Amino acid sequence: MATIKLFGNLRQIAGKSTIHVDGQTVFELLENFQPQYVLVVDAILDEARLKPYIKIMVNGIDISLSRGLETTVRDDDVVAIFPPIAGGMIKKETF
Repeated sequence: MATIKLFGNLRQIAGKSTIHVDGQTVFELLENFQPQYVLVVDAILDEARLKPYIKIMVNGIDISLSRGLETTVRDDDVVAIFPPIAGGMIKKETF
């Protein structure tokens, strides 16, 4: 089983940060992930397409540089899924 690591609000939606799922491609992992975590998959996919602001990496390599959702996954792979990340703090200068 591949390991899926969730970050940001996806972790909050799922109620956990790591999930183990069977599948031979990233898309298959998400399909097999779907029954129990429908809201997470809805946040990641728009029908069968990756939402443009979601980043998925397999072993540290962005799937957009490979075969996208059809990227092959092995049992010992780690799939990290990142929602959009924003924020920070602007330091206000005092004069």
